[in-house]
Amino acid sequence: MMWEAFLAILTLSVATGAAPEQLCKYDNIIQYLNISSERPPPLRTIPKEDWEEPLKVEIQFILMSILSVTEKLQTVTVYFLVIMKWKDVFVTWNPQDFCNISKLVLPVDTFWSPYIVIYEQVDEEKSLSRPFLSITHNGIISTTQQHQVTITCNLEMHKFPFDTQTCTISLFSFNHPDLILQSNQTTDEVNKNSKLYHLTNGEWKFTNINIIPSRVEDEEEVFTGIIYEISMKRRPILYVLNLIFPSCALYLLDMTILFSSSSYGDKISFQLSLIIGESVLALILKDIIPTSSDDPPIIVMFFIGVFVLMIMGILETCLLMQLKKKPLHPILKAIKLLRCRKQARTTSGNLLSKQGDSLTETARGQEERRDSSPLGKGNTELPMLTGTINAEGQRIGTQAELQECESALLVLDQVLFCSHLLLSLLFSIIIIVQWSS
Repeated sequence: MMWEAFLAILTLSVATGAAPEQLCKYDNIIQYLNISSERPPPLRTIPKEDWEEPLKVEIQFILMSILSVTEKLQTVTVYFLVIMKWKDVFVTWNPQDFCNISKLVLPVDTFWSPYIVIYEQVDEEKSLSRPFLSITHNGIISTTQQHQVTITCNLEMHKFPFDTQTCTISLFSFNHPDLILQSNQTTDEVNKNSKLYHLTNGEWKFTNINIIPSRVEDEEEVFTGIIYEISMKRRPILYVLNLIFPSCALYLLDMTILFSSSSYGDKISFQLSLIIGESVLALILKDIIPTSSDDPPIIVMFFIGVFVLMIMGILETCLLMQLKKKPLHPILKAIKLLRCRKQARTTSGNLLSKQGDSLTETARGQEERRDSSPLGKGNTELPMLTGTINAEGQRIGTQAELQECESALLVLDQVLFCSHLLLSLLFSIIIIVQWSS
């Protein structure tokens, strides 16, 4: 029928004796293909001559932007382009008959086009600009489709915020089992194009895209598709400045107040205010991390460890304050006993060497006191003088015990601080190793 219209125009021009008019308009090709706007498009089915042979559709994928990642919902919103190309054997013309016009651009509903389903899509796709078809004279049809979709993704939050995620976008056409979707790109090409056209520079940066051919079997039918595996890395600087750095600063302040010479009551008040500040940071983290996770994130373990160390600091301060109120506490007595034993071991040699001289000098002094006593050699002490000396000795002994208890309390304070510091260093090393592994 197409050739009959063309021959009728040519016969009419010959009969009138006029030179045939050159067909140099796009409308001429549209009329030749019988797809004018006055009648519906003639081809609505899959364009195949041999119905036993599958139709191959070549797909080109370009990732334009990673718009958002919602950790709580385990979803990712992406914007990408899909360029599809196939051959329609029923749409061909000779460019020499139409002033070398070899390409047309028509609305997408003019001819049949493959319907692509995104397997991971979880929401209704937002309406984007209406795509068009690009048709060449040899029947090659190509179209570019824009997609802004929210897909589900299994986000591994163990190393948050130093994590790398991998999400997949699976393209299938479940309406036509005799349709073969295949990629006309290599992995290097799809990565190069995506990095070239990438629009945003936000929290996430995609690092690699892998192309994986896929097949889905449904009873007696087999559907082919393409899976694009997108690897993306989080930029952690914002979370470091808003969560990790303030938490470390609060804990350093907690360690500083433990080492300071302030009163124990002031220390406890300051430590409680630091714990409240740490709780505010934990609430911010709670709104980001998913509520259910088999593998708890390292940053959650970090916050729990900081909380435990801060609470241990308060308990140590309360213990020291209680020991100061009770100087004869068994703990202080035990520390005093250990110090005395240690001093006894170090001075035992010196005492043995000086024992003979000390005994000699003591005997000589007693003999001289008896000779110079005004009461004679029988009485050497007065009763009132003896009582005064005993009271003074008891007071001096009590002050000595208090000094010994304060010294033991200082030693216990230093021991607790050193152990707290070593435990903090060990905890920091463990967290850093897990984040860097």
